[in-house]
Amino acid sequence: MSPSIAIFDIGRTYKKFLVFDHNYQVMEDTGAVIPDTRDEDGDACEDLLAIAGWMKDKIHTALQNPDYDIKAINFSTHGAALVHLDETGKPVTPLYDYMKPLQDDVCGGFYQLFGGKESFSKQTGSPALDMLNSGIQLYWLKYYKPSHFVRIKTSLHLPQYFNFLFSGKDHADITSVGCHTGLWDFRKRHYHSWLQKEKLSGLLPPAESAKTFDRVSFNGKNIPVGIGIHDSSAALLPFVYTDEEPFVMLSSGTWNITLNPFFKGEMDDENYAKDCLYYLLDIGHRVGSSRLFLGNEYDYQVERLEKHFEKRKGYHSSVVPDQNILNDLFKDQSEQKVFYPQTMHGTGPFPDLKKSPPDLSCFPSFEHAYQKLILDLTFLQKISIELISQQVKSLYISGGFIQNKLFMESLQSFLPGWKIYMTDDKHASSLGAAVALYDVWQKEPLHRLMKPVNIFQPQCKFKITQYLNYFT
Repeated sequence: MSPSIAIFDIGRTYKKFLVFDHNYQVMEDTGAVIPDTRDEDGDACEDLLAIAGWMKDKIHTALQNPDYDIKAINFSTHGAALVHLDETGKPVTPLYDYMKPLQDDVCGGFYQLFGGKESFSKQTGSPALDMLNSGIQLYWLKYYKPSHFVRIKTSLHLPQYFNFLFSGKDHADITSVGCHTGLWDFRKRHYHSWLQKEKLSGLLPPAESAKTFDRVSFNGKNIPVGIGIHDSSAALLPFVYTDEEPFVMLSSGTWNITLNPFFKGEMDDENYAKDCLYYLLDIGHRVGSSRLFLGNEYDYQVERLEKHFEKRKGYHSSVVPDQNILNDLFKDQSEQKVFYPQTMHGTGPFPDLKKSPPDLSCFPSFEHAYQKLILDLTFLQKISIELISQQVKSLYISGGFIQNKLFMESLQSFLPGWKIYMTDDKHASSLGAAVALYDVWQKEPLHRLMKPVNIFQPQCKFKITQYLNYFT
């Protein structure tokens, strides 16, 4: 029986349960796609009750497994989700989706509490992102859903709700409060005064370190249960704790989030206008960040390509970098071949860009179109990284895009002189959630337990000497 830690990694589309042994090797990695439900307005949202039931089943089974000696439990989840509980601890509302559309007067009224969107950004460290600023939910519920609002006793971010399922206690972890919520005053380092003015501050527990835990009895055994952590912040922790040299991290997936824990100075209006923001690792430890809806855009465009060229679903994964095709693409950089983003409006470094995608008939093959798509998306990624990298030129990449050879080759070419490291760990957020409770269940020094990272070695020797930027 091996000492181990159980981690729930709850993404928007995929839910994972992992067990790590004392060397942070994966002992179990199972997952589920839990179908969405609908909120009262007919908008898609996660099925909170189904997720909770799945989690309880998984932890019950793991605790009965003779191969595991579960020493701790923790949670990593996406941000921008609040669970509103009544006095009995039951959810009052559905788990509203962060892409849920709101009326213009809701958002306008909310941002005017701060004197407008620019002032909101400077005070709360985040662009104006509507429901992605999860604090707007409290304002919206108070004024537009009063029958729900009067029943709310406390509001918890998603990681803390999962802790609540097992501990019955209310918490707020600093990484969840500090991720584009509109709840935190980054200048004064505490909850923003608008919450008091609107008489909402009593709904939120005090912000605590992500290292916080409760001891919960499971069949007579007291097990530390962490209060959870925001997934992007979690992915940083193993490197922040073990690497003394400045670095930037790219957490790739549906959202590609670039994080610079060594960011200095203050962001300006241009940063916020280009989807830059702060995260919090701890009170006083700001992390400069930029966001790009790259994975979502990638999926959308690949589906177009496979349909147009009549390729089977997943065909794109067989495409490898082709020097001859790349040379052709560099010779003909006409605007009609540019893959302008179609799902990024309001986000990323070009939030106001509205241009049509290319007519795919101008490409002679799927391979030509796909490699041009990757070049254009990677160029957007380069811009997003450079917005917050400052003088740092070391980049760690985790997540699904490290498997895309053309993306990696292109990114290295767009960032000459950079050292790019692949973490080779698709469980970065889960690992971070385990590391957050390191002091609770580990004895060995952390640096001895972390997996080595691999420096990226380009195989396709092409250089991007001139890339025409049609995005600006």
